Amino acid sequence: MRHWGARTALFLIAALVGPVAVAGPADGAAGPAGGAAGPAAGGAATETVHIDGADAGREFDGLGAVSAGASSRLLFDYPEPERSQILDYLFKPGYGAELEMLKVEIGADTNSTSGAEPSHMREPDEVDCGRGYEWWLMREARERNPDITLGGLQWGAPHWLDGGFWSQDNIDYLLSWLDCAEQHGIAIDFMGGWNEAGYDRDWYVAWADALEEHHPEVELTAADDTPNFGWRVADDMAADQAFGDAVDIANMHSPCGWRTDYSECSSTETARSLDKPLWIGEQSALAHDAGAGPLARAANRMFIDAQITGMMVWSPISAWYANITMADTGLMVAEWPWSGFYDVGRSIWSFAHTNQFAEPGWRYLDTGSRRLDSGATQVALVSPDGGDWSTVIETLDMSEPTTVTLELANLPGKPLSLWGTDLRSDDESDWFRRLGTVRPDAQKITLHLEPGRLYSLTTADGPGKGEAAPRASVHDRLDVPFHEDFDAVEPGRAAPFFSDLAGAFEAAPCAGGRDGTCYRQVVTGQPISWGHVGELPLSTMIGDPRWWGDYAVRSDVLLEEPGHVEIGGRVSGQSWGTPASGYHARVGTDGWQLISRDHALSEEVVLAQGSEAVEVGSWHELTLSMRDQRVRVLLDGEVLAEVRDTRHRTGNAALGVSAWHNAQFDDVRVVPTGPQPQMLPRSSASATSEQGVLQGWTHEAAHAVDDRPETSWSSSLDPSNDLPQAVTVDLGEVERVQALTYQPQLDGGTGGMITDYEVQVSADGQAFETVADGRWRTSTSTKVAAWPATDARFVRLIAQAGEHQCGVRSARAAEIGVVSARGPGLTTTPDGPEQPPVPDDAPAALEHLVPQDEMTASASSEHSDPNIACMAIDGRRSTFWHSAPAATDPLPASVTLDLGRQRDVRGLAYLPRQDGNPNGVITRYEVAISDDGEQFDVVADGTWEDDAAHKYATWETADARYVRLTAVEGHFDVAAAAELQVGYARSPHDG
Repeated sequence: MRHWGARTALFLIAALVGPVAVAGPADGAAGPAGGAAGPAAGGAATETVHIDGADAGREFDGLGAVSAGASSRLLFDYPEPERSQILDYLFKPGYGAELEMLKVEIGADTNSTSGAEPSHMREPDEVDCGRGYEWWLMREARERNPDITLGGLQWGAPHWLDGGFWSQDNIDYLLSWLDCAEQHGIAIDFMGGWNEAGYDRDWYVAWADALEEHHPEVELTAADDTPNFGWRVADDMAADQAFGDAVDIANMHSPCGWRTDYSECSSTETARSLDKPLWIGEQSALAHDAGAGPLARAANRMFIDAQITGMMVWSPISAWYANITMADTGLMVAEWPWSGFYDVGRSIWSFAHTNQFAEPGWRYLDTGSRRLDSGATQVALVSPDGGDWSTVIETLDMSEPTTVTLELANLPGKPLSLWGTDLRSDDESDWFRRLGTVRPDAQKITLHLEPGRLYSLTTADGPGKGEAAPRASVHDRLDVPFHEDFDAVEPGRAAPFFSDLAGAFEAAPCAGGRDGTCYRQVVTGQPISWGHVGELPLSTMIGDPRWWGDYAVRSDVLLEEPGHVEIGGRVSGQSWGTPASGYHARVGTDGWQLISRDHALSEEVVLAQGSEAVEVGSWHELTLSMRDQRVRVLLDGEVLAEVRDTRHRTGNAALGVSAWHNAQFDDVRVVPTGPQPQMLPRSSASATSEQGVLQGWTHEAAHAVDDRPETSWSSSLDPSNDLPQAVTVDLGEVERVQALTYQPQLDGGTGGMITDYEVQVSADGQAFETVADGRWRTSTSTKVAAWPATDARFVRLIAQAGEHQCGVRSARAAEIGVVSARGPGLTTTPDGPEQPPVPDDAPAALEHLVPQDEMTASASSEHSDPNIACMAIDGRRSTFWHSAPAATDPLPASVTLDLGRQRDVRGLAYLPRQDGNPNGVITRYEVAISDDGEQFDVVADGTWEDDAAHKYATWETADARYVRLTAVEGHFDVAAAAELQVGYARSPHDG
């Protein structure tokens, strides 16, 4: 890990013009006095900023967070005192981030990013205000900070609403949620509409009227829109008086960019002229080790650039399983409830530099809030009575040290405490450090600023840094055997460590004549989803994502109605809109199946099946047993199938139910089926290249050995850094080694997955010997390379080939392990069969396909990276091209394929996006071909079914180099394509 050092500069930050008093150490001791201040240190540039306390502008509303998408699920299960320590870092004044705003999801039992949150009202005639953990989180937040602003927002809605989301039924549903809040003693300050799903102006007017009648203290904010639509809500508020009067606060998502460095924030003149607060309804918090700098920029630049006065980030805490989509996105990380380990990181202190120095109700000073010539930014704020003021300066984009003189007017001349953070340092003692006291002289303050820092000055009391730390280590794993009989779980509540992906699982009295408490899937109808869960298995995950997969999952199961239940093992991950990966044993009223799923490949393969069935209302024991390459399914102790398969090696367990059926589980056990491999400690790792920050995550070599599957190493994506690329693991001392384990990234993508590999070992780090090589199948599964036992301190994995992304060839690894020869051996993972590019029943015109790596793609419109044209020919079902939003660039939209040379083309295969979201399915199409890419002739047109299945267009064989698919109509007036293939007639020169 890089360590930028330069701590000494932190002690030399503040000096006064006139008689010099240099800020001393944290005790605030005065520095030497005498003489006038000299030139800036080291010849640094100088700048003057005027700050006038009489120039108060917009009111500061605070920096906060959004708890949604099951982001806080595992935090609820944390042990004490760690759980309280985490909550203190988030909410306690003078301790950590001191969050001033908290927006929570109003659950609807549908997957809303990283899981499903429970609804308080699943049917129109029942309400349960105790479900879920958001009530608990809001209580804990307000207990620590009584002045925190609390709000609610929907991602989905229950199935029973008459008229859909924009209906009176939904307003009644929201009013019942506010009534629940009152029962919990929680005063809600604001409410919204539908997260990133547009808005209905008439509905907002009706919603505002209902709030005025029943909860007049609650303000209404709109519209939680995606950045693709900008501040269109402000335009509509200005044009429609009733809508404008109904909405109290205008907001949008990601006006500072999505998972970028947040260097610029935007609003519109219309938005600023509304005379209403402007908020960032959601900005990504980014990864634990990448978010601090971008968040520091956004905290200042939201006001400087856009007059935005409040920001909420998703999420406050990354507290969901490491192998579920978007893991490691939060101000903190807490995904290890069995041990209590958590990671504070730097982002907490980026927020502390603002929230601990200004309270909601303070006002920004326009004269002291600006971009400096040096590249730094500064905001100044004053208390309502003018008795205190603060300033926050971030220097992330400064290229060299600078000196800034603050000329003060109409501000109290009290001493100011100075705090600083070196955002480039990995040393925690360099974060949120009290540097001393600054005393203005003649209404002037001079500060020496270093690049990469965050500074705060305040006359107010209160800033402080929490010192709590977890007792556990990140390496502490959840023990196997694991057992849950649910008898200690309160009815209607979730069991510890069970995290719902879709549907709702909760404790309930056992059915079928069994005493005690069981675990029941309770939702009976498909909710209105933020995305589209559809007929995915309703499922819940349990366990440690790092479990080695030689274990058996067993559970007693009971169907309450015709359908099926599942138990899963070696679950390597889940992405929003897709079923969980791994092996799944399914049994129901129509028979049984053993299924393999891979969320990154959008792949589902039936490995075995049969007619043995179970009846409704009776209990049966279902077991999924895995050891090495052998996978077995047992029903009531009888073996239904035993197969040899290598698609999955590691991961946690899952339970599932067919949608939307009721079923029960009891006595869930995970037991070992063989000895676990002995993994050696890894002291460090180095790589031939590193990517650094990409889309809000860092990709250092150290991430391949940090025992955190949510992080990953990636080689540089610079085209000049082609494969091969390598990671070298240092064990710290010579050990007897026999195998290497490779876990690809688990974020739902396949770009960079290593396919062709070589393993080398060395005792001294100089002379390396090859001990293994081969090919691995593209999948999210952990892979193994084994060799005869040998002595080594250094083990090197070389990526000779891998999955490319739009022509960029790189290598990625979530974890690389080294197996000791003193424990049980492992067998090398063999290369498995690749999924065929089109189904076997495709038209004969697609018998021969143009290799995708010989094609390039361009599009008439693109949504945004990564949904660009080349994703339609990358060989991966999990990625896709998407046209621009309908509001800005409606259909038609087209993708043009350059085949590289002339061919006798005769067909096209189109696979819609496979993530469960129907938006973009092309329903009316046109295919045209061309020799030169300029003049195109239409060869096929027609309509396709609005579903996710493969679709085809064929025509008489014709010579062409270019093939263009035009989406004339599509679901939600947009187009998307996961894969495009071109069929051609082979000739002798094709080989």
